[in-house]
Amino acid sequence: MTSQAAFGPPFFRLVPGRTFVICGAPWITKLRFGTMLSQMTKVRPGTMLLAAVLLTACATERLYEGPELPAAERAIVRADPAVSAGLPVQLRLRSVDGHEVGLSASKVELAPGKHRLLVDCRVAESGSVRRFTVEAELEAGGRYRLVANATARNCEAVELIGD
Repeated sequence: MTSQAAFGPPFFRLVPGRTFVICGAPWITKLRFGTMLSQMTKVRPGTMLLAAVLLTACATERLYEGPELPAAERAIVRADPAVSAGLPVQLRLRSVDGHEVGLSASKVELAPGKHRLLVDCRVAESGSVRRFTVEAELEAGGRYRLVANATARNCEAVELIGD
């Protein structure tokens, strides 16, 4: 994803004081832009790199054939961002119906119906990683998220719940 895809072409003037939410992350929910992107001069290179990593770690991947479906006709499944920022338990969606999910994707768009999700659950404290298979019937327009039942040492189960 480039800055053009994320915010519009470089000549696009962003509304001063507008708040952007990136990945719904509470620690980075109030990025404020008030100038044209091409006029930003006081940005450190490390800040731009961090922003690029955060944006790519929150990508949505479309995993169905054909033209793009309207929101009311597709389902969205959300896992944790690839950049976990110290989360005690991280769920990573590895594949859906045998199709590998890209490393940068934390959400997938799917056609409604039955799907098989392969999920890795990592517990930061112990470093343990367990793989789970979740089978689910997804409804059109549904929004779902993966949640873990975990202890401080291990993941016990992963389930898909409505968001």
